[in-house]
Amino acid sequence: MIVAGIVALAVWAITSPSAVAYYKTPSEIAAGASTAGQNLRVGGRVAEGSLQRDGTIVSFVVSDGHNEVPVRYSGDVPDTLKDDTDVIAEGSMKGDTLHATRVLAKCSSKFVPVEDAEEQLGRKA
Repeated sequence: MIVAGIVALAVWAITSPSAVAYYKTPSEIAAGASTAGQNLRVGGRVAEGSLQRDGTIVSFVVSDGHNEVPVRYSGDVPDTLKDDTDVIAEGSMKGDTLHATRVLAKCSSKFVPVEDAEEQLGRKA
C-alpha cells in the first residue's frame, strides 16, 4: 500500500510539473527557458527603484543580479513586497513581461526591539 502511494505521488509529480513549486530565474528566461503564453514562476529580487503602484496595478522588475524580467500584476500584493525583497511571481509571458496572476514576497526574518530598529534596520519603527 505504501509503495503504491509513493508510485502514485511520483506519477502525479511527473505529469503535473506546474504543481511542483519550482521557479525559473530571469537568467533562465533570458536563455530561452520559457515560451510565450506558458504558465511559469519567476523568482529573484525586486530590483531597486522598480516597484510602481497605480491603484490596483503593480509593476516591478525581478532580478537575479544578471538579468531582469518585468512583472505586471493586478490585485492586492503582500505588504512585504518592497525594493530588494525576495519574490516569486507566477503567470505567463506576454512579450518580455510576465503578467502575473500571483505574487509571493518573502517575509523579513530580522526581528529587533522597537528601540533598536533605526540603528539595525535603517528605518524608524
